[in-house]
Amino acid sequence: MSMAVIQAVGKAPYDKENLLRHLRNIFPGKDISGAKIARIGGMSNKNFKVELDNRSYVLRVPGNGSEGMVERTDEEYNARAACRLGINPPIRYFDASTGVKLADFIENAETLTAATVQRHDNMRKIARIYRTVHGSRIRLRNEFNIFREIEKYDRLMARAGAVMYAGWEDVRPRVMALEERLNGLGVDLKPCHNDALYENFIKAPDGTMYLIDWEYSGMNDPMADFAALFIEAGFEKENEDYILAEYFGGDVPADAREKILCYQILWDYLWAQWTVIKESKGDDFGTYGQDRFNRAIENLNILDLR
Repeated sequence: MSMAVIQAVGKAPYDKENLLRHLRNIFPGKDISGAKIARIGGMSNKNFKVELDNRSYVLRVPGNGSEGMVERTDEEYNARAACRLGINPPIRYFDASTGVKLADFIENAETLTAATVQRHDNMRKIARIYRTVHGSRIRLRNEFNIFREIEKYDRLMARAGAVMYAGWEDVRPRVMALEERLNGLGVDLKPCHNDALYENFIKAPDGTMYLIDWEYSGMNDPMADFAALFIEAGFEKENEDYILAEYFGGDVPADAREKILCYQILWDYLWAQWTVIKESKGDDFGTYGQDRFNRAIENLNILDLR
């Protein structure tokens, strides 16, 4: 490709030479001049499909403002553990100092949507993935404690000069009070993915489901994974019931729903913080952060009625 930048519809242009520099580091001594590169999306990062020597890969380049948000050595360890479990495509290169990663591209894979993630066949596969992850004996390198993450993001906001949404001074104490409530319910630390955006589930033509993007993975309560899944895809109540029944073998614990609601509030507040930090670095996510902040308040009010 001879153009100076690579641009996909609706995506910002990206410097091709910078991408080629990454590929030279990944494939030292190899002629990469014939590599075909195409932008394939990504919200917090820039992802590209790379075709080279009749092989296809995904090149991940971290986006703006990711410094301090993700501990890359933890991500690499956890992502490679997921590869060993067979639920993450093979990783061919990982630079923990930069966050640049190269993984196998699953040809003709289906990326799930908010609608298709709620199909019964897909929910059964996701329930199996979660049982595999949560039930494994792997000890991930880190604990992903959302309360400590909120405190970390407070510091990152101050450093970036980012301003949280109006009313946060009253909302934050209510959010942080959920730690005591969850401790009362009992927090069960298991390996978790912690970023269940439906687009992180991809299905190969043979039906194999993969869970990708382990940036925020760490030891957490499994109900945090379900909270993220439900809130990201806007799960219908009957589908929530279906996948929980699949996961628990029909015996859903009495406290599961309350824990999920607590974690939904926490995810919304944390990703609202994430948004204002990223936007202070030049990104623009429209009403995404404000919407999540507003929904956190709505769910806090619902939780108060229980």
